[in-house]
Amino acid sequence: MNYRYSIFIISLILLSSTYSSYGGKIEFHPNIPIIYVNSYNTEGPWDGTKDYPYQYIQDGINNSIEGNIIFVLKGTYYEHITLNKTVTIIGENQNNTIIDALYKTDAVHITHDNVNIMNFTIRNSGGYIDDAGIKIYSDNNLIKDCVIYKTKTGLYLENSNNNKINNCSIHTNGEGILLKNSNNNIIEGCCLNYNSIGLNIDKSQNTLVKHSYFYANGIACHLNSSSNTEITHCNISDNSANLGGIFTVDCSNIYITNCNICHNGAGLHLFSSTNIIVNHCDLNMNTHFAIAMRTPSKNIIISECDIKNNFRYGLYLENKNSCELVNNNICNNTLYAIYSKSTNCKAKLNWWGSKLGPSYYDLRPGKRITHRIGKIKCLPWSLKPIENIGSNWEENKPYMNKKTNNSMVKKYVFPGNDSDNDGLPDWWEEKWGYNKTIFNDHINLDPDNDALNNFEECYTDQYGSNPFHKDIFLEIDWMESLTSDISNKPPADLIQELVSIFEDHNITLHIDLGEYNGGEEIPYSNTKFSFPKLRDAYWNYFLHNQTDNPRNGIFHYGIICKYCPDLNFPFFGWDNLDAFAISAEWLKEEMPQYSRGRLIVGAMVHHLGHSLGLLADTHGGIDNFGTATPFSFQWWKYHNYKSCMNYGYKYKMFSYSDGTHGPGDFDDWDNLDFGFFKNSHFEWPKT
Repeated sequence: MNYRYSIFIISLILLSSTYSSYGGKIEFHPNIPIIYVNSYNTEGPWDGTKDYPYQYIQDGINNSIEGNIIFVLKGTYYEHITLNKTVTIIGENQNNTIIDALYKTDAVHITHDNVNIMNFTIRNSGGYIDDAGIKIYSDNNLIKDCVIYKTKTGLYLENSNNNKINNCSIHTNGEGILLKNSNNNIIEGCCLNYNSIGLNIDKSQNTLVKHSYFYANGIACHLNSSSNTEITHCNISDNSANLGGIFTVDCSNIYITNCNICHNGAGLHLFSSTNIIVNHCDLNMNTHFAIAMRTPSKNIIISECDIKNNFRYGLYLENKNSCELVNNNICNNTLYAIYSKSTNCKAKLNWWGSKLGPSYYDLRPGKRITHRIGKIKCLPWSLKPIENIGSNWEENKPYMNKKTNNSMVKKYVFPGNDSDNDGLPDWWEEKWGYNKTIFNDHINLDPDNDALNNFEECYTDQYGSNPFHKDIFLEIDWMESLTSDISNKPPADLIQELVSIFEDHNITLHIDLGEYNGGEEIPYSNTKFSFPKLRDAYWNYFLHNQTDNPRNGIFHYGIICKYCPDLNFPFFGWDNLDAFAISAEWLKEEMPQYSRGRLIVGAMVHHLGHSLGLLADTHGGIDNFGTATPFSFQWWKYHNYKSCMNYGYKYKMFSYSDGTHGPGDFDDWDNLDFGFFKNSHFEWPKT
């Protein structure tokens, strides 16, 4: 047996029986060599013993030999460590043994096989595309009991096989875990939340994801050009109300079993994928689609699932898709049980909520299927609800506890005297009527309730903010068009019209098209952005690759492309629903009756509404495709909802509704959640 691999196995066996932290005490087997590290030993001497520990983790690594354990005592270690030998490093306390990368490059870089890392908090990597909390270019490693947050990528594995990520909390990252050209990896017992993408599997095979919890992510799981992936016994719920769930792009042989996939924008979103099996899952209360099949996919089998109580569609099937549904409960979905354009759908032996089977008309919308073009074969159907299907486990598991988003508070340093040492300069306090000699808790003061505290108001004073009048800041970047008579920049007259509408409701809308140190024309791209590439554009052009960029949490962000991954939609660029993308060329192709500028500005204000908390589960008229069809049931129900959030009015008006137009209307203006873009929450009350 390989010498290094045998050390790894022996160490794991010893660790499983001798490493314990019960009651805060950690004990080791006396025969395992241990090197100690303590950041408080600033005076020396340093020899790695318990009495004279090294001050820095890297010193412990450099002075170790194959098979050593490096025990790191509580403290904050401002380091970038490289693990280039087979060692095990263990933190004394998960929450108080911290590796902080100071917003530069990687915190931990693993280049050697058979490394174990346990019991650390790892935070504050750089913001460039390859920066990470932990980056791995080796095999047979174990990452266990760690918290990783505020990084570009929490765990980045490239050409790295046979690794295990166990019982980790990974939140507030550009993406939680990236597997790139990496095979045979296991993710178990992890909690991933507040990431742009929770798990990104790219060109990788044989990945197992089990007993893990994904919530409050922009996209929970994104699979691209990957195969033989199994996702089992996971809860993928309460992710973004517009994207959210599991996305597969050009994938094959994907197995999703015994999972709860609830209250996402789309529970399962398939693009050009084959051989997908979804079995024994709950797909409930998803806001747009429980399952959407977009570009053609085939050999999709969905069986023994509960697909019910979704707010718009149970299944949404675009042209040339092929699927089979058998032994499912498909009922009580608001618009359609199955909406099919031109597909081959075998849907036999399912329960449709009635002994009469599915409906073809608006009168029974929860059971409705299309019949004009779609080929949905639904005979015979079940005459009663099918029992013992869906997921068969409860949610009271240790990894199912929702973790607090405990990102560090942003720090601002302002020029000028600060007589009372409360963090804000005298000139700003005098300008706005505060006593410069009396300490004020400005970090918690927000007198106008616009979700910008006084530190943020002081930062944006240069852009015209007023702490006693509601302000919204929006940065827009637009892609160059390469055509002299076409521009993707929003037209100035329509921007002014939009600003005036907000001012009529006592809100100052500041749109940055270059005036506020942001807003710019970005390079042309002839191809559609993928979701990960769109996220990277957010980091490149909005954050400028700075994890500590103060504009995050102050500015909303919009990017206008030629072709984005979808027509137009809100997305997570980082940790919250604060951004949206608009496909200008695609929109113009779809709706030539409108000017390009009107389409762009209409989409802008619509998706700004989403980042202010106006979502599909806020009101039934929001993002309801039925409202765009005159005289349909949904049109009659919501035609009084005079709002750009209503698809029937999206490009006809740039205003939200005030709720005064009769039955079916909703007061958008009074229900704006100004803090939603910086604290996005998607919990749905469980009954």
